[in-house]
Amino acid sequence: MADMPADRRVCVVGAGPAGLAMGRALLNSGIAFDIYERNPGVGGIWNPDHEGSPVYQSAHFISSKSAPTSTFRGFAFPDTAPVYPSHRDVKAYLEVFAEKAGLMPHIHLSRAVSRAIQHRSGWRVELADGEVRDFEALICASGTLWDPIIPEIPGAFSGKVRHSVTYRTAKEVAGKRVLIVGAGNSGVDIACDAARSAAKVLISLRRGYWFVPKFIRGVPTDIFLRSGEGLPSWAMPPDAANLLELLVGKPSAYGLPEPDHAPFASHPIMNSEVLHHIGHGRIGPRGAIAGAGDNEIEFADGQRDEIDEIILATGYRASIPFLDPDLLNYADGTRPDFWLRLFHRSAPGLYGLGFIETNSSVYRHFDLGAELIAKHIVGRRTGSTGAALLDARIASGDEPDLSGGVARLGSARHRGYVDSRTYERTLIETMSTHFGNENNSFKQKEVN
Repeated sequence: MADMPADRRVCVVGAGPAGLAMGRALLNSGIAFDIYERNPGVGGIWNPDHEGSPVYQSAHFISSKSAPTSTFRGFAFPDTAPVYPSHRDVKAYLEVFAEKAGLMPHIHLSRAVSRAIQHRSGWRVELADGEVRDFEALICASGTLWDPIIPEIPGAFSGKVRHSVTYRTAKEVAGKRVLIVGAGNSGVDIACDAARSAAKVLISLRRGYWFVPKFIRGVPTDIFLRSGEGLPSWAMPPDAANLLELLVGKPSAYGLPEPDHAPFASHPIMNSEVLHHIGHGRIGPRGAIAGAGDNEIEFADGQRDEIDEIILATGYRASIPFLDPDLLNYADGTRPDFWLRLFHRSAPGLYGLGFIETNSSVYRHFDLGAELIAKHIVGRRTGSTGAALLDARIASGDEPDLSGGVARLGSARHRGYVDSRTYERTLIETMSTHFGNENNSFKQKEVN
């Protein structure tokens, strides 16, 4: 494979979790490839020293290490890792995986891709140092959590405003009056972190949210809910609100607005610590921002507070800056519109991996998606009927229903959202339908 011409090689952009999963699938399928990573190490955002990483020092997985989707197949977290691994544990896990999977010889560190264009039947890739190389296929695994969405604060606020992508430790806000905007997992985590050192912490919520504890009866919540063990029928969807009310109480009991949606209609917020801090007066809930003047913020209900610093936990765009914007359709609001979140709809040999938003951890999804991409590349090379039928299906606009039967919020984040189990089942069914047992590399080769 080392002597294969450049136009029969595959280019992977990014050596984070998705890129590493892709590398293993290509290696196991006998496909020559190169992974280009702009940072000096693997792991993507899980190394807070990497450019664009949003990881703060107190960050942990919001899924447990034992959840089926939290690890690459055949490679578990070590027993010494906590139930909810820290960013240090995840970084170490990814580094060891890259080594043991034999990926390091294929990874080019500190080499950014600046531009990629269609060229003949493949892709021409230009690196930041000026080198140009041709590839058979291009797989974008460049991540979704590094291009911050920064909304405008109405009015004229004189204090500091920054996105949570820059936040690292509670020391940065010691003694300050801080407003966190956004109640996603990062927003509530940072609010809890800041509450230990800031003079005042407020959190701005545009709507009511459900807050889910990380343990139920001593069992990680994702494991407990997946197994259903010990759960009465009324506690399972669509009546999960009863379970959450029993475990943590109604949001209104903490002075929070009641959610206007079912618990699983939005991305789960795996944090009940924020309710503890609210109950102790360390975090003050507020509504949407209505305006600002000097160092004062006015909220939608007319309440006003003096604030020194605003931290915007307002999400990210899944940008792919090295591609022509005309190639990308952000139909779901913040993520490019790949078919099955993997295949470009009209550009042959262009794939994306990692561009999903779902209600679980995603490493198993990366594995399965990577295997499907690898099968498709091999199938196109060999002219297999399965690959041709899959191409025709993609071109036809045949869209699998990935919702799991749950109607989710219409926000930008939730357009294109997939149900974890439905997505996993669809990936497996798609592989079986179009490729059967062809090149089923993971049945023969796992990382030990």
